[in-house]
Amino acid sequence: MKPKLLGIATLLVLISCASSGSQIAETALPITKQNNALEKQTQEESQEQAFQLRSLAIQEKLAAQDLEKLDAWWRRINLEDPHKYLLPVILSRLSLEEQYAPQQSWQVLLNMDKDLPKLYHFRSIYDVRIFFLFRDLMPKKVTDSYRSMIESSRVSQWMEQGTENHMFMQRMSGLALMDGSGWSNSRPAVAATNEAWLRSELNKFLTIGQGEFHSSTYYGYAIGGLLNIYDFAKTPELKQLAKATLDWYAANMALRLSWGTAGGAESRGFDRGTWDGSELSALAWIWWGDNPKTVERIGNKKANVAVLAALSNYRPPHQFKALARKEVPLPFVLRASHPSYYTYHEHNQFWETLYVASDYSLGTLLIPRRSYQVKGTINAQYATYKLVIRDPKGLSNAVISLAGTYHNSMATGASPGDQYVQEKGAVIYQLRLNNKDKLAGVPGRSHLVLPSRYSQPQKYHNWYIWRIEKTWLCARPWGDQVSWQEQVSEKYKHYQSLAATGTNTAWITDVVSTTHYPTFESLKKALDNTEIDDKDWERTGKIDYRTIKGDHLEMTYNSNGGIGNAKINGKERLLENWAVLDSPYLKEELYSGFLELMYSGNRWCLGITITTPNGCNQK
Repeated sequence: MKPKLLGIATLLVLISCASSGSQIAETALPITKQNNALEKQTQEESQEQAFQLRSLAIQEKLAAQDLEKLDAWWRRINLEDPHKYLLPVILSRLSLEEQYAPQQSWQVLLNMDKDLPKLYHFRSIYDVRIFFLFRDLMPKKVTDSYRSMIESSRVSQWMEQGTENHMFMQRMSGLALMDGSGWSNSRPAVAATNEAWLRSELNKFLTIGQGEFHSSTYYGYAIGGLLNIYDFAKTPELKQLAKATLDWYAANMALRLSWGTAGGAESRGFDRGTWDGSELSALAWIWWGDNPKTVERIGNKKANVAVLAALSNYRPPHQFKALARKEVPLPFVLRASHPSYYTYHEHNQFWETLYVASDYSLGTLLIPRRSYQVKGTINAQYATYKLVIRDPKGLSNAVISLAGTYHNSMATGASPGDQYVQEKGAVIYQLRLNNKDKLAGVPGRSHLVLPSRYSQPQKYHNWYIWRIEKTWLCARPWGDQVSWQEQVSEKYKHYQSLAATGTNTAWITDVVSTTHYPTFESLKKALDNTEIDDKDWERTGKIDYRTIKGDHLEMTYNSNGGIGNAKINGKERLLENWAVLDSPYLKEELYSGFLELMYSGNRWCLGITITTPNGCNQK
């Protein structure tokens, strides 16, 4: 199928293509093709009906909150960002006009704008959607309040700085208001600047990747701003830019989503739920989820973000659904690279490996430097090791972390000195403290953290073993002392930990399916066939491991850097020029400007061209 031209702009051309098996002609069709077309139409209608049921469930959940009590609550505690909590309720109530009279909602909205007129990111994504969906029904005072948002005294607030998701919320919502309202804009350069920023972000995503990659906390917020452009901008090119960026987000979500949990490495967050543990997974539930009753488990904070997608006309390309639900051939491996947080040119700063099998996914993240910052940084928010084990009942996946404890005892965040090497379901991890680490107060302690409901481990030689759903988790720690705790802490009483303490600690974890090893005895025989060489570990930090599956991992610790020297099956691990995404289903080569999804006769792609300036000299 020939690529379809979506939009053309200076230094940016968007190209989209999609196909699914054979083409269906619009003229008279053979009976078989007619039946296929009707079946496809029926499936699409069924999927849309299911979407609408999930959408209604989210709206009803949020609308049922006591708006009067919420309004009194934020005023009592002098909350700085009440719109974040009240506007989703107002949006949902206005959407359910037959159930809720609108007068209270309009009055609460007007009072908040009077008392806190600042246009800020967490307000903007809901505020602008309320305007466009209900502008024909709102009182004149409310309309006048919105009109003032693009007058000279306020319009520049739509260009405020912040983290990546802050700017997507604020700048895209403001751009939607300026472009779609039909009102004159006293400062058109604000709109032009916000559009240019969107183009540059999409260019970055499609060439070197994203700084706030796969954030289970913040993806939904950024998407919320883009949905406002997609639904309400009048300029076709803006809608096309928004759709392309939304598709990029959705493709990355679908690739890593693990049975309702945001799986794999991420830069801001650590999802431990099943459709209900993060803003990303709640939004993913709206797009690709299951029974509407799941909404009962989703907290209001997560539902606040999901309602934006629930009330949008945007739907991810249909080819994404099977990947999101992991209804594609498994296992598969993803290797990916990510840039520095804000940069447009500093690529290959972080390296991700993700292995997805039929009953679990395991991801690790490599970070090239030791950082001791605890403020003004996102180091504490990285997910560097995440194992998601599927709950066959679809209610509560087991989520496991393994890392140092510099930021917290739950083994999340990037502790200085955490180093990994992964192949399929096996990982070698090490933390060895140098003098700088000790001066910075890095604990000589690393934790393997998993849900307490799986009880204490069984012991076999130096292995600690849990049977979790349809998998075996095998852990072999090194340290001056190894201890098991029934609870990580009172705060995290539903999680247990296996702790290794000492200046030098190390771990091997190996995950295999109970399908291949149905009994503990068969697993013990498999462990007897593994090989561990740690004779030089204390002196040099070198560990070799031949895994249950027969792969050979080698790591020598880097005492002053962030990444150890490693070999996988005899080949040196080289990180230079990794692709942005490299998997059997989704690919994006570094600097290619081209994202492609392929599986089972389905193809979808998104591309940009003319991404860098070129000069020529004439005599």
